[in-house]
Amino acid sequence: AAEAQRLAGRGEADAPAEAPGRDGRFPGLQLMAPTLLLALLLALPGLLRTGHPLGKAPSRPRRGILQLAGMIQCTTGRTPLAYIRYGCYCGWGGFGWPKDQVDWCCFKHDCCYGKAEEENCAPKTRRYPWECKDSKAKCDDIEDKCQKMACECDRDAAKCLAKAPYNVTLLFWPDTRCAEKGPTCPDD
Repeated sequence: AAEAQRLAGRGEADAPAEAPGRDGRFPGLQLMAPTLLLALLLALPGLLRTGHPLGKAPSRPRRGILQLAGMIQCTTGRTPLAYIRYGCYCGWGGFGWPKDQVDWCCFKHDCCYGKAEEENCAPKTRRYPWECKDSKAKCDDIEDKCQKMACECDRDAAKCLAKAPYNVTLLFWPDTRCAEKGPTCPDD
């Protein structure tokens, strides 16, 4: 009875904070994810910037994240928040050596965006039509070259993330733990 009274008097302030599971899912955030994502996009770059060993932290520019976020949710079933500041490359650009398969997916996505930019496209801000069907992001029937490139970069990244094991210990990985040197993007 005392235990029941204690639990009945427990306020929301006393409730334990929700933490991501081993798979990177945040139960209960599904409905709040779009609003929370926008708030984090506006706040995190300044709030979470950590120092770099040489005092020159490479910038992590914002990407056109809303469509990529939708594709991540579609293909992985995880909230896109699970990938903000994951490892050395997921989130806003990156540097150093990727920490795991998820981080490699983000590195490859950055390379893909770089190739699109070489073609005078702006994949970070380019809007494009896409659909989620059977947990797969589809970029069908896109005629505009730049829209197609941006959609395919995001689709391939989401597909890669869906296959990669998620390691919650790499969430909010500090930039100081990312090496100075990293891989280069392939020329193909």
